[in-house]
Amino acid sequence: MNKLLLALGVSALTPLALAKPVIVTSIKPVSMVVAAIAGDKAEIQQIVSSTASPHDFAMRPSDLKKIINADTVVWVGESLERFLEKPLENAGKEESSIEWLALDGMALHNFAKEHHHDEDEAEEVHDDHEAHGDHEHGDHEEHGDHDEHEGHHHDGVDPHVWLSPDNARILAKAVTARLVSLDSLNAEYYKGNLASFEKGLSAKDAEIRNALNKVNKVPYIVFHDGYSYFEQHYGLSHAGEITVSPERKPGAKKVAEIRHEIQENKVQCVFSEPQFSPAIVKTLLEGSDVKTAPLDPLGSKVKMGTNAYFSFLDSLSGQFLSCLG
Repeated sequence: MNKLLLALGVSALTPLALAKPVIVTSIKPVSMVVAAIAGDKAEIQQIVSSTASPHDFAMRPSDLKKIINADTVVWVGESLERFLEKPLENAGKEESSIEWLALDGMALHNFAKEHHHDEDEAEEVHDDHEAHGDHEHGDHEEHGDHDEHEGHHHDGVDPHVWLSPDNARILAKAVTARLVSLDSLNAEYYKGNLASFEKGLSAKDAEIRNALNKVNKVPYIVFHDGYSYFEQHYGLSHAGEITVSPERKPGAKKVAEIRHEIQENKVQCVFSEPQFSPAIVKTLLEGSDVKTAPLDPLGSKVKMGTNAYFSFLDSLSGQFLSCLG
């Protein structure tokens, strides 16, 4: 009888003992870094689907449930994922979340003031918001900080921090520390994964730098101004962008200006993005021999797993090489 009670007691405790930490992530690049550390010892639940953009994402009830039930939420930050600010606050998860942009040691970039036609683009965005007062981004009055709201429109800090291997290393360390505190029984496993990630990242970084050195003088234009971390890290020759805010399509005047820039800067490639319609790129390049290729800043086709971030860096560098080489 005692053996039976003991067996029942053990079986009742097993689900609790085997419960994995639940880490909710905002976007796929965050999931990639978390997966490198978590391995099979934690459950990752991503909010923004791999084919969607965080720039115009709207939360669903199922997403709110994920946040409420999470042990930790890992996100980039408010300037990219404004839709998460209130839900994290309402769920009491603000303090326990990991905000990538706010981590110590981050090397952050500001959007370049000299990038072409920012003022024209800002006026277009402002006009757009006046015409769509009820749009999901139109809630800035509630926050009482107009500058903070404009930050969503790529004014100020560039939130695309996952495009820097150095910043990925910082997030990996923060995730390791959190998982160790949540699941001390597997502390050595997480620390071992961090060591493997850092070693692999250094090797991958050197490999990509060597490959991109062959094309780093070739001028190109990107779809939106979101690649500065990758471009500066590898010394690439960014010559401009189609739009400052990816949710805004440029007008006829801007199209004409970009065509002039393409000719003036002898641009070799204009990159599109799979998250947005490439129609504007086709319009820009009509009648020219300038090459085009998709550049995916979110790694939508990268298979998730412990090496996903390395695959993402491979994929992105390969996309640059395919059009600049």
